Formats: sequence, structure tokens, C-alpha cells
Amino acid sequence: MFAIPIPLVTAAILAYLGLRAAIEGETPKMVLGLIAVCAGQSLITSLNQYYGLHGLAPVQPVTAMAIPILAYLSFVSTSIRPLRLVPDIFHLLTPLLVIAATFAFRDAVDWILVLSFVAYGGLILLGLGRNAEELPLIRLEHGNRAAVLWRWVAAALIASAFSDGAIFMAMALGHDWLRPWIISVFSSTFLLVIGALNLSDTLKPVPGETGDPEDSDPEDSAPDQPAQTARQASDTTGAEDEAARQTSLFVELEKLMSEGQLYLDPDLTLGRIARRLKAPEKQLSAMINQATGANVSRYINGYRIRHACGLLSDGASVTTAMYASGFNTKSNFNREFLRVMGCPPSQWLDRTIPSPGYPGGGHSSRVPGSHI
Repeated sequence: MFAIPIPLVTAAILAYLGLRAAIEGETPKMVLGLIAVCAGQSLITSLNQYYGLHGLAPVQPVTAMAIPILAYLSFVSTSIRPLRLVPDIFHLLTPLLVIAATFAFRDAVDWILVLSFVAYGGLILLGLGRNAEELPLIRLEHGNRAAVLWRWVAAALIASAFSDGAIFMAMALGHDWLRPWIISVFSSTFLLVIGALNLSDTLKPVPGETGDPEDSDPEDSAPDQPAQTARQASDTTGAEDEAARQTSLFVELEKLMSEGQLYLDPDLTLGRIARRLKAPEKQLSAMINQATGANVSRYINGYRIRHACGLLSDGASVTTAMYASGFNTKSNFNREFLRVMGCPPSQWLDRTIPSPGYPGGGHSSRVPGSHI
């Protein structure tokens, strides 16, 4: 009886998703490469395990080793920084090690794969760090979604390593019949998860965002000269001088927000703000957290919500106010409005804007709750 193995189905699904993403042209090339390798790995596994093409067996561990590497490089290039020849080229050493072990010490290949999947999953989690919602190249609006996505990818990599461990255990106990089932169910599921997650709209690049100061717009790399001069004047040593630098940076940031209205940019990222202020991203994030008690995303959304309140008070619709204030999605706007103002937009309008029949009716110019 003819049957289609699960890895072949996985390969077909990933190939379709990857081809559609490539045609749309918005998915980063590194991510497309990861999808292609995941699809190829499922295809090779199927041909090797179920259709007797054992000549592909030496290729299978090499393509498998490419998956965690491409996953990590996709994470770095879409969320942290652009790829660089050094140090990123050194990631090629692991596939070369797998190739060498295939010919010299075959028993070591499986252990290299297991350790690599766990290690690269751990590197992604380490890269997320404590401020996982403040990835420099990700839109501030998508920070939380991106962090969740990459945690799932990291978990899939680590879980895939454990499935390989289950295969080792089954073979050691003489249960070789379990090997195709483990490969079909667990490995294919993890490959599908890794591939599908990386096609999320969250990872689509921000227009003009590269992460390199020299590639940014002139406006992004030129903060207001008086504020920049004041901050440079405070660049001395000691704890008091460090506090002065932080204060000067925050004053400069507040001016950039209040006068430049940078928060209205729907594609705003932590990296873009840092380049405008010529400050390290981690320093900027820590400074905002210390000064306001909020992360960067909430700090920016505080400005956006207050701006939206002003538009609503002037008679704009909720949808108009949402898009004109830098939000891209209604769900995020409603969630942040509730957090900042303490009630939904419709309820806020009822409380704030008296009806024409009441004394003093008309639009109120005051925006209550104007705090972050």
C-alpha cells in the first residue's frame, strides 16, 4: 500500500510557504535560506529513510547542522545587527567539523549535532537577554511578538536535540523500530515549527533599517547640536558625571520626542532612536528604564497614546487617531490605550468630551491621564 511519509509532507509544506514568501519579496534572504534548508532536510530524510536512497546519508548530517546555524544567523540579522564577515564566518567551522567527523569518526557526528542544536538554541535565548522586547532592528510595536517567536524557535532547536537523544536511546536499547517513528513525528514537527515561525510578519525588515550608523539617513545620525554639545561637555569621569551624562541623554531624548515627534514613525526601532542620539542601544534602554520605570516600547507608546488623545479630543475617529499616532494594529492601540489611560478609547471619549447639551459642552482641550 502506497503511503506518503510525514517528512515528505513537511518538505512540501515548507517548500510552498518558502516559495510564496520569496515571491512576495518581503522575507529576509537569511530566513528564506533557513526555510529552504528545513524543507531540504525533510526531503533528504524522507528519501533516505523511506525510499532507500541511502547515498544521501552522508549529506543528511551536514544539512541538519546548517539548520541551527541559519536559525541563529536569522535571529541576529533580523533582530540584533547586520551580519558581518567577522565573526559570523566562524559559524562555518561546525559544518566543516561534521564533514570531517563523517569520514574520520562517524560515531561523533550525532553528538556534535545534539550539542550544536542545544548550543544555538541557548545562544538565541542569551541574545534575547533580559530586555527581550527591545530588539534593536524590530519595530517597537512588534517587540513582544518577536521575543515570543524567537523563544519558540530556540525551544524547537533544543527539543530537536532531545529527539535525537531519544533516537540514540532507542537504538542503544535495541528498539530500532522506533527510529523512523521518532524521525517522522518529532523531527518533522520541529522542522515545521522552526520554518513556519520564521515566516511571521514580525520579522519583515523595517524600510531603511540596517543597524549600521553609516547606512542610516542623515536625519537619523544627526541629533540636535545644542543637546549633543551639552552631553559631550558632561563626558568626564566619576559617578556624578555618569549621572550627568544620563540626565543629559534623557533631556535630549525628551526633546527629540516632544519637538521632533519621532514617536509618530510607525517603523520606529530602538536602533533608530539610538542612532539619532548617537548612544549605545543598551545604554539608552537602561536609561529609559531607570528614568521612567518603563521599557522603550511603553515609553514611546505613552507619547503615541497622548497624541491620539489630542486627536480624539479634536474630533478624529479612533481609526484615524490610531494610524496618525504611529500604531499599525488596532489590538496594540487598544491594549496600550487601556494601559496608559485606564479605559478603552470609547469610554475615554464618553468621560472626556461632554455632550453638546451639557453646560460647557464641546470638545475638551485637556488630555487627562497624560502620563506614561
